[in-house]
Amino acid sequence: MTVKITAANGGSDSLDFGCARTAIVATVTGTEVSSGEGKLELKTTTGGTSAAKMTIAANGTVTLAAPLPVASGGTGSTTGAIYLQTAVATTSGTEFDFTGIPAGVKRINVLFNEVSTNGSSIVLIRLGDSGGIETSGYICNSWTANTNNTASTAGFLLGGSGGGTWERSGIATISTISSNRWQFAYAGSAGSAGGAEVAGGTKATSATLDRLQITTVNGSDVFDAGSVNISWEF
Repeated sequence: MTVKITAANGGSDSLDFGCARTAIVATVTGTEVSSGEGKLELKTTTGGTSAAKMTIAANGTVTLAAPLPVASGGTGSTTGAIYLQTAVATTSGTEFDFTGIPAGVKRINVLFNEVSTNGSSIVLIRLGDSGGIETSGYICNSWTANTNNTASTAGFLLGGSGGGTWERSGIATISTISSNRWQFAYAGSAGSAGGAEVAGGTKATSATLDRLQITTVNGSDVFDAGSVNISWEF
């Protein structure tokens, strides 16, 4: 099928999907349709200046000049619904910061892969904004099977206990409920030496969230294995 787009000025272009039928799917007003260099562009013209609003590449990839808002049925993203960042090895050091989280993010996933430390202090997540990482104001309870139920106001805990041979794997989800209020949920495993773990909590940041930190309760235990990554969604 060939999909044909016709502009108000009479110009047109089409995409061939390999069969003989032609369907006129759109007639647009005040715009320009052009092709070249293996791509199809839909443009608007304002004050004599032409700007591409949508580009369809030769491989079928569609790129929007601006995100389609969630309220209009989009994802708020120009390239996809989930932004996966670069994993960081947790094989040394006492803390790991993820910065550059954009305004408008609605949910953050923190992904732990066999993360271990050299001590028994519980791993935790802290949120931050332009003023830095916030170390108070959290409401959190966490539990590790057959051990402890532990509360914290200093961060979001991963489990109720810690151990130097424990290797944590799981997903922590941090979602906004309104403005700068964030809800936390974690489910994971402490490995063969630990057990199943769950946690939940809430925290209001003082400004727009743009970073988070992975560390331990005492801040001095050294990470010695595993990796961690984050992703976010609009």
